[in-house]
Amino acid sequence: MLTVACVDRNCKWMLRASSVKQTSIFMIRKFNHVHTCSVDIRRNAHRHATTFVIAEHILGKLDNPYRLCDPTAIARDIEREFGVKISYQKAYRAKVTALHMLHGTPGDSFQKLPSYCHVLRERNPGTVTHIEIDSHNRFHYFFLAFGASVRDYIRYLRPVICLDGSHLKGPYKGTLLLATGQDANKQIYPLAWGIVDAETNRLWMWFMSNLKELIGDSAELVFVSDRKNSIFNAIAHLFPQSRHRCCIWHLEKNLVQRYNNASVIFLFKRAARTSRVEEFERLMGQIRRVSARGYGYLERAGFSFWSRALFVGQRYNILTNNNAESLNSMLRHARSLPIMCLVEHIRQTMQKWFHERRTSATTCTGMLSLRMENELRTTLETGTRLRAHGLTEQLTQVGISNDTDIVDFSDNSCTCREFQINRMPCVHATRVACLRGMSLYDLCSPYYTSEYWRGTYREAIYPVMREVDWIVPNEITGTPIRPPNVRRPPGRPPTRRQRSRFESATRLRKCTRCGGLGHNRSTCSNPIIPRTV
Repeated sequence: MLTVACVDRNCKWMLRASSVKQTSIFMIRKFNHVHTCSVDIRRNAHRHATTFVIAEHILGKLDNPYRLCDPTAIARDIEREFGVKISYQKAYRAKVTALHMLHGTPGDSFQKLPSYCHVLRERNPGTVTHIEIDSHNRFHYFFLAFGASVRDYIRYLRPVICLDGSHLKGPYKGTLLLATGQDANKQIYPLAWGIVDAETNRLWMWFMSNLKELIGDSAELVFVSDRKNSIFNAIAHLFPQSRHRCCIWHLEKNLVQRYNNASVIFLFKRAARTSRVEEFERLMGQIRRVSARGYGYLERAGFSFWSRALFVGQRYNILTNNNAESLNSMLRHARSLPIMCLVEHIRQTMQKWFHERRTSATTCTGMLSLRMENELRTTLETGTRLRAHGLTEQLTQVGISNDTDIVDFSDNSCTCREFQINRMPCVHATRVACLRGMSLYDLCSPYYTSEYWRGTYREAIYPVMREVDWIVPNEITGTPIRPPNVRRPPGRPPTRRQRSRFESATRLRKCTRCGGLGHNRSTCSNPIIPRTV
């Protein structure tokens, strides 16, 4: 039986409900909705906005990781909707309670992770998951790669992989490692995920070894990352045939922090993106005259490591690490979720992307993907202003005045080197192809075609059933996984606030109602024993 009455004992407003037999459902038996009390008694300062009530009200707002809902906004919404003022601390506690109601506690999420991975592998054949634990069954590392994503990458995507890591924001911290590619329509294509405690040599080696088992090593493979030594060492040790190149955006950011010279930054951008060796040498000479220190920094980084003109390998049009950086930015709110909820959010995102892009690729009627078709048309319009003069059956001179280049269709190359680097016709090649009546689509790499775009998303990422419907073997559920130890930066002692938070979280609470330990007044259910004076 549940009875709710007005705060004024003389008021006749009341509601009475009782539970239906053998169920958890309550049915309202009596309800008098007329207040007979004074309006001065019914104020918004009464204790009816509890943490649990507020948490149930904001569940829908916290269900979307992309929506910001801080305690200040919660307090403002409660006052606007119900006219009740709550403190910041109560709004924060309500948010934590609501997150636990939605996703469970972070510690329980680690214990459910093996069962979730088992169901995920059954629903998505070929999916690879690795969970590393220590001798005390504490969580260490996690690796995830969807089978559909790996199979389609090997068949239809350019062999260029961007690597990056980002910090997790949960109570156990950690780092999210990821490897991404780029599809025919220049869209982000997630390939593999990893959750570790830090970006160290050993952990990047562990992540890249799992990745190598899926995609192998080849001379055509190119990795793009920032200048972390841990990534460089892992690639050099595990992928000796592949090529590694630096993201020019990270190098530009380092130049700004070290020297902050506008002229050097401008010349560096042009030198990094040019495909002509002569143009690169001319720009580097100007950088040396402007700033000898800036030139020395770029020289120590290695010209072939960041320049497009001197790079040995096929990098296509991927010059930066923006694919991985954009994916990290997209997950900035989800990185605070418990680990199982974070993995489920990643799966939901990939399921949505695969479905939407499969629909777009199916409706594409051109030979190339939508973006590459638009780029080819722009290049064709620019090339119509150039003049072409034949030299031999295969060689043609294209340009205006002294700015000319030679196109050779025997090996699909041009002296501007844009044709052979991007594997797409440059302005000179489009002009010659039009004069000779050749099809421009035959000069494009198959990695940009709509056929490869459709093949990339021909498979689907399937959802995971409800937790109550999971069927998991006993050998998986019989080994509980404990949460990892909270990692503190080395050599840095905890602050006074961190020590006080740790002490308050670890010591037993004392109830102010009954005097017992391990609970507080709001959750107390012990009978009060009267004291004898």
